[in-house]
Amino acid sequence: MMGGVLEVRTRPIVYDGLAKRKVEEFDALKCPMEIKGYWDKTNDGELAEVKKIIKDYYLLAQDYRCPYCRQKIVVDHNAAWDAEHIIPKDTHPRFMFVPQNLCVTCKDCNTIKSNKKVLVNQDRKTFPVESDDYLIYHPYFDDYSKHVTIIIEAGYYLPKTDKGRLLVEVCGLLRFLFRFANFESSDVSIKIKMADLQRRLMETDDPMVENFIYGCIGRLVEEGQRKSQELGLAKLLA
Repeated sequence: MMGGVLEVRTRPIVYDGLAKRKVEEFDALKCPMEIKGYWDKTNDGELAEVKKIIKDYYLLAQDYRCPYCRQKIVVDHNAAWDAEHIIPKDTHPRFMFVPQNLCVTCKDCNTIKSNKKVLVNQDRKTFPVESDDYLIYHPYFDDYSKHVTIIIEAGYYLPKTDKGRLLVEVCGLLRFLFRFANFESSDVSIKIKMADLQRRLMETDDPMVENFIYGCIGRLVEEGQRKSQELGLAKLLA
């Protein structure tokens, strides 16, 4: 899928009922250790219910699509997804329940991103609400397509800005490129990938995208030639 997926920004959750009460309980805490460890408490059934409310809300609000890699994963259970704190809760626990610091992500993006730095000013005490406050693309304050062009969903991600480049690094989006370009498969697989890239090349008029696709095609051509030469040599020696 080309860039431009999900340009409508997700609406942040509005707490009510149990969720509102538990967030107010959290906001009233004074002990730093209690604050930092609050999300991971295992003996609080109400907290577990609130975390499920948050996760279920964002799955629907995001249409089952990861805000970082843009994969859509529709499943009957939510175990394939992680609740995500955009500013990590371990470094900024006071932002733990801020609606615009919450979303859901695929497990790979969440695990790779972990506690990596996302703020320009790491010492912020109040929650930052401007795009310029963030080093990487932010699901609420940025348009994805301004920072990253998706050549192939779960395949090729082309960063267009420093924010896009850092998003690719912080969330490990190159993992898809390595997987997509796994040449251990058959020559038919290379031809299929080549045909797909050629189709996408015809569809774009963006010079940056064209240049990127040409480079990908070049690498596929080289690998295809290498495999053909190896096959020809094997036949001669047979």
